[in-house]
Amino acid sequence: MSSAEYERHGADDATEQQASDASSRPDVADDHDEAVEEEAVEPELVEPDPWAQLELERDEYLDALRRERAEFENFRKRANRERLEALDRGAEGVISELLGVLDNFDRVLEAAARSEDAQLARGIEMVHQELRGALAKAGLEEVPGAGVPFDPNWHEAMMQVEADEPIDQPTVFEVLRRGYSFKGRVLRPASVSVAQ
Repeated sequence: MSSAEYERHGADDATEQQASDASSRPDVADDHDEAVEEEAVEPELVEPDPWAQLELERDEYLDALRRERAEFENFRKRANRERLEALDRGAEGVISELLGVLDNFDRVLEAAARSEDAQLARGIEMVHQELRGALAKAGLEEVPGAGVPFDPNWHEAMMQVEADEPIDQPTVFEVLRRGYSFKGRVLRPASVSVAQ
């Protein structure tokens, strides 16, 4: 081997050795890149904004207050509705008891109309009208009577009569005992005779 070949071969070996050394030892530039990446991954510690925290708490308290107000308003409405229903039930019970008194007043008025004492008849009629007016203000209504179509929800058929002329549907002919409703609910259906 000539000296030129020897130098060239030696140079190749030196290049291979440098490459081998470079791959076996850690690269300084690579270590620096990894350190930069690790720094970027670590989150920065940022102090929370105290105003933002206070605003969040304020919003939570306002929301809770609004919910409490809505619940209280619903409770107030429900309590008021239940109170009115209880008053209506109490009034309905008292008025139901007074229906017999109204029936007796009707009988007394018929008898007083046949009486010779006009002042007595007039006095009984005034008391009767006053009682009916007070009960009407409380919500008592008389069930519609003669001439209206028969409705089993409002009328109780006691007898059936022949109609003078042909009719399409059963009709109340005569009221035998008055019926009453209280605020839309039937207290006592009217006892009627029905024409067909």
